[in-house]
Amino acid sequence: MPVSRKILIRVIGAPLLVAALCGILYWNHTGGTGAPLRFLLLVVGVISLHEVYAMCAVKGIATATWMGRLSLAVRFLPSTGLVFGIGGLEVSTLSWIPTLFPIYLLLKLVFRYGRFTPEGAGLSYFGYVYIGLLSYALLAPPPFQNHAYWLLFLLAAGKGSDMAAFVAGKSIGKHPMSPVVSPNKTWEGGIAGGIVGTALGMVVLLSTPLHGTFGRFPVVALLLFALLVTIVSQVGDLVKSAFKRWAGVKDSGRVLPEFGGMLDMVDSFILSAPVAWYGFLLLQHLFKGA
Repeated sequence: MPVSRKILIRVIGAPLLVAALCGILYWNHTGGTGAPLRFLLLVVGVISLHEVYAMCAVKGIATATWMGRLSLAVRFLPSTGLVFGIGGLEVSTLSWIPTLFPIYLLLKLVFRYGRFTPEGAGLSYFGYVYIGLLSYALLAPPPFQNHAYWLLFLLAAGKGSDMAAFVAGKSIGKHPMSPVVSPNKTWEGGIAGGIVGTALGMVVLLSTPLHGTFGRFPVVALLLFALLVTIVSQVGDLVKSAFKRWAGVKDSGRVLPEFGGMLDMVDSFILSAPVAWYGFLLLQHLFKGA
């Protein structure tokens, strides 16, 4: 496929995906329960974890697929679900599943010895923890009404950077950023992505209701914050590329043409969501008197 057509699909397709996501976020915003977002992240997370386990299978490594997916799904369920009392404590009826996942892996090492290896156990848990970082997307600065704009910020910093890096890299890129892990990513594309992602992130922080929370922080601090989230988004892409390079596959899956699998689409959020959340907490701590 010619490069120009690839760029066209990426540039046109990405806004369409963004529009669909905005529709879900609006539903989540107006509903006031957070259920649409939880369901979306649950589906996205389970599919992404399935792709991680599928890449392990390509390498001939058996993983605890069903238990891993079940444990991950529970992480996106409301903590105020079904509960029962134990000695005066309220315990979720499903919270024990992720807790028992490591024990399940250890028992499987013993009773499936030879077919299930320590490497498979480690990768099973790694996949669960790695994709589980998406659950940080459920956290956002208060009030609840700002959650959609917070996700828009993550989207602007991550995917804005990704699109700019892709176009600049294909157009003017000459110096590979990580030749072994991802030969097509260039420093020129990375710099262009960093500038665009930071700029778009700042626009969202200062021109949406998030301004009520972030407007009291110094502009320099906000620039560094948006730049950090943008850079981490790019690193998230490289982490996924390293895993694909290890597995010897081009795409993590086949969800959409030219976008690859689900993991290819959410790789930046996996790292940017927790970093953005803790970055916000750090800003609050440093400028709590502002």
